[in-house]
Amino acid sequence: MVKITFLDGEELIIERDTFINGYKADGFYLQNVFTDTIDGHMSTGKADELSIATTNPKIGITGFILSVDCFSIGLDHESNKHYLSSAVKSIENI
Repeated sequence: MVKITFLDGEELIIERDTFINGYKADGFYLQNVFTDTIDGHMSTGKADELSIATTNPKIGITGFILSVDCFSIGLDHESNKHYLSSAVKSIENI
């Protein structure tokens, strides 16, 4: 499990099977560039495929957050909460 702490003190726990979505800004819109879990649940094993599955989940999540403008949790892209990557204070394994 990984704990993400935000600048305002809010904490977010990411389980190994939690779906994480990454978005990059594209003009006034967001483009979904990633959806998967820490374990790579949706991974097909293609060499050019993005994956955050690592032996150290904190490293995978940290790299992911540094590469996107914002992210969300869960598969419901319509109503899930978006978090700005710049609002993250710390990331740790728990």
